[in-house]
Amino acid sequence: MFDNINIVLVNTSHPGNIGSSARAMGVMGFSKLSLVQPKDFPSEIATAMAVGCDEILENAIVYEDLSGALGESSLNIGFSARPRKESIPTLSVDECVNKVITNDAVTFNIIFGNEKNGLSNEELLMCDYIVTLPTASFYSSLNLSAAVQIFTYELLKKSLDNSTSNPASQKHINLAKTKDKEAFYKKLIDLLKGTNFITEKNSKSLTKKIHIMFNKAMLEEHEISILRGILSSIESKINS
Repeated sequence: MFDNINIVLVNTSHPGNIGSSARAMGVMGFSKLSLVQPKDFPSEIATAMAVGCDEILENAIVYEDLSGALGESSLNIGFSARPRKESIPTLSVDECVNKVITNDAVTFNIIFGNEKNGLSNEELLMCDYIVTLPTASFYSSLNLSAAVQIFTYELLKKSLDNSTSNPASQKHINLAKTKDKEAFYKKLIDLLKGTNFITEKNSKSLTKKIHIMFNKAMLEEHEISILRGILSSIESKINS
């Protein structure tokens, strides 16, 4: 159950939050956990807070960067406590759950940032969607494991409902893997720098817009292959 869903914790500061998140996952039937540069892991504190969900911690994969953690999956959904200026598509938690539940053949990364600062702008650019959990007070940032618990609970609840079909949900098939999209973005940006379309002055802004624009397209595997082939053809023509 939920084998297509990977919970990703980025730069987690306290090992207790890793353990609590594993506990939140385990009681709802989730088992796949990735950790990006955790400050302290493995840790006895994490194991104590996991309360019987030790196996999730034992099987957790630790990565040096977010790109490595996301590489094999197709859709990346980041949780952020506050809206950002970048025009990355947003989902409510209900919309997020519906998208996941109606696309069980798609591999998802559900990404949670550092306890203090959340996901950086650069990390958010690797997300296809952003979810912000509503809160009623000035303290809008939920505890990390609480945010994980809300998502996993809502998805389990929806999966147990026999009326899970949602005609309005978009079905995604054969989506390109994150690592292939990132390779395309890098090649495109390098090529555009070579033509001076991307300059030192506009690099930050255009790089963001390129990521967002193509992420919105929900590119499939064959489409990203065509685009990379187009770039290779242009590159070889330029260099000939």
